[in-house]
Amino acid sequence: MNDINEIVLYDLVQGIIKEGDFVGSIITKCKDDHKSVIFSDKVRISKDNGLFLEMGLNIGFEILNHRSSAFSRRLSNFSIKDLSTIEYCIKIPPDIMLLYDEGQFSDAFPFTINLLHTSGLYLNDYKFGINHLDFVHGEILKNPISLIHNGIILADRLVIDDHGDPVFYDCLIVGRDEKEKLKVSYEPLTNVDDKVVEYIIILGIEELKI
Repeated sequence: MNDINEIVLYDLVQGIIKEGDFVGSIITKCKDDHKSVIFSDKVRISKDNGLFLEMGLNIGFEILNHRSSAFSRRLSNFSIKDLSTIEYCIKIPPDIMLLYDEGQFSDAFPFTINLLHTSGLYLNDYKFGINHLDFVHGEILKNPISLIHNGIILADRLVIDDHGDPVFYDCLIVGRDEKEKLKVSYEPLTNVDDKVVEYIIILGIEELKI
């Protein structure tokens, strides 16, 4: 992973806060009960007023009818007043975004599964856990987002291998190194042991429409 401290907009762990307006591919990881992540292309950060975004997409898990359910919500004129409820906010470098965009798999590929609505594929929770990995073994799932220990994987597609572990293709990976500094990378292929996965959400195509 490449060191990208120069474009870390906010990091609670490292005590970094950059005030101002920022434009680009921005990922915000929240510290809340939903384990939520926000994707946006413009944010404003202020020590006094917190984080504000005009538009964004919020994903995570919630409890509905005593069961875990993945959600994806469009945000408009959304603000987080208390910055301590955010772990970090980071802008992905343009060169890495270019690699990610160039690696996108064709939606026309006949064996790729695109879900209409957002769905929770896996959630590591002792009480409300979800595990559908065996059910989709060998299938190609489009638009997975995974929270892993110390990181986030945003990928173009996902396959569950013969060991029951997820394999992500065309990935943006945000995480921390041994010194707790944020890093970002692009990887064409990433194998992940399911023991380090906190959740996997498959983003529905309805949420991808502009």
